[in-house]
Amino acid sequence: MVDAGSTGAQHIDDFYQLTRAAQPQVYALINIARTGIVTQNELADMTQIDEQAVARLPDFIVGLKARISSSVVGKNGVQPLVKAKAIQQAAGGLPLMVHISNNPPDLAQIADLLTSGDIITHCFNGKPNRILTPQGELKAAVKQAIARGVKLDVGHGSASFSFEVARVAIAQGILPDTVSSDIYCRNRLAGPVHNPAHVMSKFFSVGMTLPQVINCVTAHAADALRLTRKGRLEVGYDADLTIFTVKQQTRPFIDSEGEQVAGEQHLVPLAAVVAGKWIATEEGAVNELGI
Repeated sequence: MVDAGSTGAQHIDDFYQLTRAAQPQVYALINIARTGIVTQNELADMTQIDEQAVARLPDFIVGLKARISSSVVGKNGVQPLVKAKAIQQAAGGLPLMVHISNNPPDLAQIADLLTSGDIITHCFNGKPNRILTPQGELKAAVKQAIARGVKLDVGHGSASFSFEVARVAIAQGILPDTVSSDIYCRNRLAGPVHNPAHVMSKFFSVGMTLPQVINCVTAHAADALRLTRKGRLEVGYDADLTIFTVKQQTRPFIDSEGEQVAGEQHLVPLAAVVAGKWIATEEGAVNELGI
């Protein structure tokens, strides 16, 4: 499990201590703002950016997070991203995930600053500052960024995933590199996110296959975050996996824009295996595995 920038320098040590009690292995992208997302406009004040925190907890912090949208950066435009790129370079090129949402700054300004290995999250959001033009074509700056090796991450949250944008993009061969949930208590309980398996299942309805979805949460995710012993069933890799069943059952899926589609199949997690230890879900224990 990887937390994508909830905490910055002020709280990263506390977060690290909390994760030591978790059964899954937990990593973090550290928010470049020392307050993390507590204030929600964490990059409106450039003095909040902490250049040194990334050097702490090297076995826990696997990258950087910068939220570059109008409500977060205020009047600072892309300057926090320029600073994030400098921190990234000084840290030896750790992965940098960049949140996109409402402009300013415009997506083209953001994309032009990104380099190979950087990650655009909320890539299928339905806001005007999205990756597609009004005509449904991939914006030139995003196309050029992808050609440079920039990755696309879903980051499906309460306001950051559109079936229509995903459907149009995927039909053109613009697939996400990673499928992730932007999950927290509210969108887990009330939706539209619910859980990572629910998010994965939505992609059957927009043109992706089961092997493609699996790659987006295993090998591609591990590669994007340089977790060299994760994401593959091979000798020498960690024995971490999740067992699913695919249920052929019609159920509604809702995106962040309120569009509802009838999904014909969905993934149901039965068990997790963490370092070889089995942990059954309630459904897995009762209905499937009998453990």
